[in-house]
Amino acid sequence: MLFRTIKHQPQGIEGLMATFLSSWQGTSSYFWIALLVLMVLNWTLESWKWRTLLEHIEPISIAQAFKSVLTGLALGMLLPSGTGDVAGRIIDLKKKTEGIGAGIVSGIIQTIVTLSFGYVGLVFIVQKFCLNNTLESYLVFGMPTLGLVASILFWYSKKLKLIQHKRIQQVLTAIFSLSKKQWVRLFAIGMIRHLVFILQFALLFNWAGVKLPLVDTLAVINSVFLAKTIIPALNFVSDLGVRELSAIYFMRHYAVDVNQVITATFSLWLLNIGIPVLIGSIWILFTRKNAH
Repeated sequence: MLFRTIKHQPQGIEGLMATFLSSWQGTSSYFWIALLVLMVLNWTLESWKWRTLLEHIEPISIAQAFKSVLTGLALGMLLPSGTGDVAGRIIDLKKKTEGIGAGIVSGIIQTIVTLSFGYVGLVFIVQKFCLNNTLESYLVFGMPTLGLVASILFWYSKKLKLIQHKRIQQVLTAIFSLSKKQWVRLFAIGMIRHLVFILQFALLFNWAGVKLPLVDTLAVINSVFLAKTIIPALNFVSDLGVRELSAIYFMRHYAVDVNQVITATFSLWLLNIGIPVLIGSIWILFTRKNAH
């Protein structure tokens, strides 16, 4: 679908490549250094979150957490719907069952943060452009109800003893054994990480030539992250297409060049996913080589 969208643009693939190359050429090295620093900060925060989740299960160092997170990201390339991410994170843990629960909690926290910011951005777009009977308007009215139902099921699942299986109880240990202080810390980390995402995306939009008022830029960025969260992706490659198409969809209300939008979103994927996956893959190969 993304390829078809690009192909139907006036200049097609050639126009996209020209925009991409012209944006990359002549850019200050300090700009890319800043983005790389933000990338490292992004995954360091995620590693800190992962380490915090394992404090009461199987304590690890921040270096081990960083390696586990990038290993999970690399395995996510092969396995669908986040299973590779969790598998990679727990590969070196002794308590793997509890580790699965920690991986689920990590994803849930970031999802809640993303949906919360995304909802605000979506409300802004719906109100500004008076969108009625559209997908955006349905999401604005439907998301609070779904969030309320999910919250009720979450907080009362243990009390109602809906799940009694021993293995599942072990998985839920990572959820119900967290203190209020840990929950606050985890959500704080998740929010800071999301702000790093926003800053990266905003810088890349401006770099690629997508010029919008600040509030509109923030609304679009958070709406794109919202769409990326709720639309299932088989792996990190299909996730790439989701981000681009979502950005094009929300940018349709503004007079912007689609090629510039794709250039910014692809560059974000390259920095936040492509490079870390490469590093994680090298770690996996190095670990397997030493094991043999």
